[in-house]
Amino acid sequence: MKLYRTLTLTSAMALVTAGPAFADLTAEQVLADQIAQMEIYGLEVATIDQSRSGDVLTVEGLEASMTTPEGTFAMTMGGATFTEQGDGTVVVTYPAEIPLTIKFDSEGEEFEFLMGITQEGMQTVGSGIPEDIRYDYTSDEFKVEVVEFLSPEEATELDMTIEISMSGLTGFMELSGNTVRDYASQFNIEAVSLLLDGDVPEEEGDINVALEVADIAVEYAGKMAAQDFMNSFAQAVQAGNETKGKITHGAMRYGIKGDGPEGAFEGDFTVGSGDLDFSLDKSGLDYGGTNRDMTMTFGGSMIPFPPMTLTMAESSGRFAMPVVPSPEEEQGFAMSLSMVDLVLDPFLWSMFDPGGALPRDPATIVLDLEGQGILTEDIFDPNAAEQMTAAPGQLNAITLNELRMTIAGAELTGDGDFTFNNEGGMPVPSGVVNMMLVGGNGLLDTLVGMGLVPEEQAMGARMMMGLFARPGDGEDTLVSTIEVQEDGSVLANGQRIR
Repeated sequence: MKLYRTLTLTSAMALVTAGPAFADLTAEQVLADQIAQMEIYGLEVATIDQSRSGDVLTVEGLEASMTTPEGTFAMTMGGATFTEQGDGTVVVTYPAEIPLTIKFDSEGEEFEFLMGITQEGMQTVGSGIPEDIRYDYTSDEFKVEVVEFLSPEEATELDMTIEISMSGLTGFMELSGNTVRDYASQFNIEAVSLLLDGDVPEEEGDINVALEVADIAVEYAGKMAAQDFMNSFAQAVQAGNETKGKITHGAMRYGIKGDGPEGAFEGDFTVGSGDLDFSLDKSGLDYGGTNRDMTMTFGGSMIPFPPMTLTMAESSGRFAMPVVPSPEEEQGFAMSLSMVDLVLDPFLWSMFDPGGALPRDPATIVLDLEGQGILTEDIFDPNAAEQMTAAPGQLNAITLNELRMTIAGAELTGDGDFTFNNEGGMPVPSGVVNMMLVGGNGLLDTLVGMGLVPEEQAMGARMMMGLFARPGDGEDTLVSTIEVQEDGSVLANGQRIR
């Protein structure tokens, strides 16, 4: 829920500070449209010192506020000029410095901070008609260089520097319709960076965080409808909102350093490229992405070993689930993750295998699941969650599309299907899972020879493998078919074991 509020707030701010435009438009129509894009989330918006001189409409500032059962929110930001070009377009330009103040007040506790924003070459061109507007925008550089905490008192005492920079922005957004507006947007950013440097009073230490991302490309489209800022995902979708998009990026680096009473630490994480796909509509939430050519280095005096480096060719994950309750309709969900060609630092290997007995081939882990179920409650609504006394739905089926684990010369693979009987309240599974292990006995022999696994434990493991598995076609290959029947009995390769 907090994530959703943050996303909607960020979207509202972005539309005002970087929104673009197109059409046979007046300056007032462009201003009204940008205000309407904030009001669609339930914000009350007003201009500060609005005036016109010839073809130029000037707005000195903007105020936005909202009252919710949890408290109040208020935002004040610098303004812009809206210049009619005489060709049906309106150019929106922004001052070199754009102050932004945000204030929260929840249950008597106040939180307020000031952001100092500077920009170069930030411009929006609007065209079209009020019901069908296109915003084209460009920005040479956009920086947040000052973040000053005004309240609470403990926040004002923080010794912290935050800098955010974005350069080389180009893109557009198209909006059409009235009550429910269709939108489509694409933009590219040459580089984004973030720097956080400050003290940690409770830990009597300091921390430094740096993030750099290059060659960002974003495209998304969907529908935008009026909603309460406090709406859950389900309520927003039911109001008519939906979105689908993709983000790609080039080289990325994340670094962190810290120092405290227990010593110093540092970590560095780099990625060659990556992508992220997302969607939210009546079919549910779907979110997943991939990073490629990853390198992770960590060390420091608080870690009892030398700096180490791990590399990975690819890492990916996906999560999908329903968000709109439908007590009578079955809906799908999915989860997957993978780590491909993970290479451990030689020092890690030497800690438990100094003689090099184990194969040091890259490791891979892949898990891919999907299933069907029924969602009966809005799990993203905090009010519903507080009153929930039972499970918010039921599990009907799970399919294991792929299981693959490769490490130290052994490989385990599998797939399977299960359905669940929910008549008794608790889901009772029935189905089949197929597994194959290649190189398992060889790995076990090596571990025994290294002294990492006692012989009696290895014997027990072999007895278990003999109970659940049978020899496969290849050398050192075991296969197993485990079947769970509706009456609760379990078969391993056709033999009943329970």
